Amino acid sequence: MPTQENNLSNVISDEEKTHDVIDNDIENNNPQKTKKSSGFWLLIILILLLTAVSTAAAYYFWQQQQQQANAISSQQYSIQQLKNQLLTATETISNNTKALIDGAANSIELKKQIEQTQSISQQAIIIVNRNQRDWALAEVDYLLRIAHQRIAVAKDIDGAIAALKGADARLKQLGDLSLFNIRKQLAKDIGNLNAIHQADVNGISLALDQAIAYLPELPFKAIEDEVKIQFTENDAVQEPAIEDKTFVDSLLDTVKQIGDIKVHQRSIKAASSGEQQNQIEQLLRTYLLGARLAALRFDQIQFLHEIAQAQEILRLYYDEKDNRIEQLKKILSDYSVLQLSPDLPELTLAWTLLQTKIKTPSNKTVKSAVVKKQKQEAKK
Repeated sequence: MPTQENNLSNVISDEEKTHDVIDNDIENNNPQKTKKSSGFWLLIILILLLTAVSTAAAYYFWQQQQQQANAISSQQYSIQQLKNQLLTATETISNNTKALIDGAANSIELKKQIEQTQSISQQAIIIVNRNQRDWALAEVDYLLRIAHQRIAVAKDIDGAIAALKGADARLKQLGDLSLFNIRKQLAKDIGNLNAIHQADVNGISLALDQAIAYLPELPFKAIEDEVKIQFTENDAVQEPAIEDKTFVDSLLDTVKQIGDIKVHQRSIKAASSGEQQNQIEQLLRTYLLGARLAALRFDQIQFLHEIAQAQEILRLYYDEKDNRIEQLKKILSDYSVLQLSPDLPELTLAWTLLQTKIKTPSNKTVKSAVVKKQKQEAKK
């Protein structure tokens, strides 16, 4: 721009100088020179005009080029901005798409949870809508199962009777004549259980524990007592009757008595040393513990064997005149005739009859109703 303005100033200065020369020539009244000078200066003016036009055109084109460059730069900046906006929009679309996918997955999961909640609610409605009869039959079913377990597992006759009586009382409250056969079977089962005499296993266990606890205090037989026991009644020396006898008669009776004395070959069983007594005590303890464990297992054969062995130990080695020995022998004698595991009846017939009533269409249990509802949902 400054260069073009300088050129224009120079052109204008040249034109002024040309006008000054022409004026001087005119003033000098030189016609030829004036004519030549006019053509020359006309040519110069044309050249100057062309130069001015060219300069103006060049300036115009330069301005247009600058404007075009500015427009291109502005367009490039706009394009870059559009690219950035496009990238931002792409990321936004991608995030929105991911959010939509997550939302769809959450929606599916929520739908499943709603379905499960509806299923649970439906089951709850089924349970709540059960009438009094259904609840009573469910209670009776539970009590019959308990009675069977008490007999089959624990051998608890009293517990089984209590459960059967509870079931019968619940059926009585219903007052339903269609359940009469079940009550009839329950009465039969209760009668059969009442007719059974069951040993008090817990009492036996406690009594044997007490006997084992005072074993160290029990007295053993003395050797003299064992010698006396070896003689039978036929071997005993009879005391002569107090009569008026002569000396000769008394002598003859004494000889006869001496002739009746017999030699006994049986060995003496009395414990004579502390070590032997300790061994006998441990052996008796072992038999009593074995009897206790057999009673808890309802093992009749093993129980009777252990009791018999303990009785034999008491008879051979302990002082039977002692009150504690007599009491222990009496206890063992009573246990030897006990029946630990009598034949117990099967308590399944009443339960089977009850199941027939429960499985009828009007008396479905909660389990059957829930199973049917689940099958219906699976088919859908």
